[in-house]
Amino acid sequence: MAPIKYSIEYMDYCSGCDTKTVIACCDKCGDAVCNSSECCTKYERYKKENIILCKFCIHIIENKFKLLKEPEPVKYTGISKYR
Repeated sequence: MAPIKYSIEYMDYCSGCDTKTVIACCDKCGDAVCNSSECCTKYERYKKENIILCKFCIHIIENKFKLLKEPEPVKYTGISKYR
């Protein structure tokens, strides 16, 4: 969970840049964020509410990804040893 800077009574402050205008809350942790792309990322959905994530939650989610290596392709020689 992101560090909470302000309580529910003071939700008019952005937790990222401390501006006084708040557009929405982060859908993962609930912190207040402004409309700036430096503070949050919006994921628009068709005919549904947008998903908004603060930069702290995005950083946590990105750290959970693991790099997967693809296996080497098997080379087909065309010769069968079982004739």
